[in-house]
Amino acid sequence: MSTDRRSDDGFAILEALVALAIAAGVLTATMAGLANLARGARQVDQVQQALLEAQNIESRLRAGLPIDALSGRYPDWRIEFMPVDRPVDPRTGAVLTGVTLERADLPGWQVRLVYVETTRAPDFGGSPHEPG
Repeated sequence: MSTDRRSDDGFAILEALVALAIAAGVLTATMAGLANLARGARQVDQVQQALLEAQNIESRLRAGLPIDALSGRYPDWRIEFMPVDRPVDPRTGAVLTGVTLERADLPGWQVRLVYVETTRAPDFGGSPHEPG
């Protein structure tokens, strides 16, 4: 009978080791999940910040801020300008300009927009007081 008791004691130790290994695996998986959650939350914060900055850049472009002033104010951004294949408005000289915005810390994420850029003051055919 004593031999049966020894094998039962050994089995209890084996059960405890298996339970400990399972608990360690569950704890490791939980910690890895929490780390991924924190990394995802940090990336969401970066994207939200980038969206706000992109909206700010867009507003400044639409307001007519010189292009040179943008690169100094937004050093983290790569701003690429390109002409859009649309006719120029002959009365105002306005052209459509395409812009691609990319942030260095968010690879593969970009914002594309088109805005109207006026190149000269509108000329409406002279003053009404000039002799015809």
